[in-house]
Amino acid sequence: MKRLFPILIVASQLLPVSAQLLPQRGGEAAQRPRPNVFRDAATHDTIVENRKVRPNPISELASVEVPEEAKAAKAYKPQSLLARSEVIKRGNVATLVPKRAVLHVPADLRGVLGMPESPQLINWAEFFLQNRSWIRTVEVTRNQAEGGEPLSEELIKSFEDCRQLVVATYQTGPISVLPYVEPEEPTETANVEAP
Repeated sequence: MKRLFPILIVASQLLPVSAQLLPQRGGEAAQRPRPNVFRDAATHDTIVENRKVRPNPISELASVEVPEEAKAAKAYKPQSLLARSEVIKRGNVATLVPKRAVLHVPADLRGVLGMPESPQLINWAEFFLQNRSWIRTVEVTRNQAEGGEPLSEELIKSFEDCRQLVVATYQTGPISVLPYVEPEEPTETANVEAP
């Protein structure tokens, strides 16, 4: 048994190789690997010659004329995160929500907006969990957030008597709500028949 074990290991190693050498079904000859193609190594002279034939594409960009309005345009500088956010605070603990996410601020809660002097920033979910007694969330659809559909009249009327801060959310996260813009009516054109 001890002698048979090494023979089985060698046979199992050779079996896949011998199967490749046998003709395939249908009498076709076994596919042999293509022979390797050897090329000469690139020398300094051939590299320099190839560069002469094919110029550098970046050097071609220097000759492209840039329109005057593109030259006069200012480079895009993104706003900071604080400039794009509304800060809600309670003591020194604060969180950031997108601008236009706060839909209603009652008169007695006007002091909760703005950055505290020494803020401890936490995420929205944790802040809402700690302060859910005075924050109300309103789930909106993506279409409402994009301004394609207005918020319902009942919802807007419910803000009048609400003594809580109202924040718009989409899938439990705060989201900006753009104002609703009515789609323009297509102007009627005269139907003129082609001759």
